[in-house]
Order: sequence, then C-alpha cells, then structure tokens
Amino acid sequence: MQDEMDILKEIGGIASGHGSIALSEILKRKINLSVPKTEVLSGATIKGKIALEQMGIAVFSKIVTGMNGKVIFLLDEKNAFKLNDISYKLKADDKRAGVLTELGMSLIKEIGSMVTSAYVSALGIMFKRVILLAPPTLISGTINEILNITIFKSEANPKNSVLLVEAVFDEPKGNIKGSFYLVLTPEAAEDIIKICKDMLKNLDD
Repeated sequence: MQDEMDILKEIGGIASGHGSIALSEILKRKINLSVPKTEVLSGATIKGKIALEQMGIAVFSKIVTGMNGKVIFLLDEKNAFKLNDISYKLKADDKRAGVLTELGMSLIKEIGSMVTSAYVSALGIMFKRVILLAPPTLISGTINEILNITIFKSEANPKNSVLLVEAVFDEPKGNIKGSFYLVLTPEAAEDIIKICKDMLKNLDD
C-alpha cells in the first residue's frame, strides 16, 4: 500500500506545481502550494483528525466523469481570514477585520476550485482518463456541519474511502493551511489502487 501512496503523493506534487502558478497569478505574489501529507482514511475515522467545532468554509464539487466521488477543499476560519487578507484582488475596504465579505468568499471559492481542479486534472493525467468536476458550491458553518453535509450525508456509505490531502500555501506572511478531501466509493478506491499497482508492475517489467 505504501508504494501506491507514493504514486498518490506524486500526483499531489504535480497538482501543487500547477496550483502554485495559478495561485500566484490570482494573488499577484509568489505563492508556493505544497502537499506535505497524503493518507487514505475511512469515512468513519476522518472526524478524529480535526477540531469539529471550529468555524470553516469549504468548496465542494461532485465528480461527474472518470470516477465516482466528490472533492472538498476546506479552510478553518483562521486560515480563511489569512487567505482573504493577502489577496491583492480585494480593496482595503473589503478586508474588514473578522469579517469575510462577499468578495472574500468569492475569492476563496475561486481558489478552492483551482486547488481541487489541479488535483483532479493531475489524477486524470496520471491515470489516463477524463475526470471532470461539477460547478463548485461554497459551504460555511462549523467543521462538523460542513463534513456532515459534504461527506456524512444520510445516503453516504460510512465505508467510503477518503483521501485526505493537506494543502499548504507558503508566502512571505506565513503559511496558510487547508485540507483537500477526495471522497471515493469503495469501488472507485479499489479502481485507483488497481491502477497504481499496474503502474508499479509496468515499472518493474
């Protein structure tokens, strides 16, 4: 399984390269997007990884082709404000302390969509298939509420696999941390693991 995880980390590296360029263009400053941590969890254990009562903002999209799943980009309130504050796209009047304006929310939606699209595009390149996302939805509330809406809905299978990817934005004023979740059905997760194993086998031949 570790070898398969190495492939998924490599995909994260490809995605972070594309994401860094795009984010730097949006924010008009040098931004390095890194993916220091990647792990596969079951839906039943994901809540033990984060502080559920914190307020947060998420960008949520369903995968419409290529595999069966959905993606969520999640920022807690503190990091959402930090991302809002470094943006040159927002005027000073729109950067109110402790308040995310409509423009600030739009910016986070734009960045979250970019991060998720970069990762899904890297998946498609690596796995040689077309993977497309539905238009993103912005969701705010406590982390617990966001996860319940996006991952733990009543129809969701608790056995679904969750690929947790930690995303870090590195810029002069300090790191901004967010989490990226790729939520897959058991069949889709098995499909990805099989593709990874086939790729490793071809490398050994």
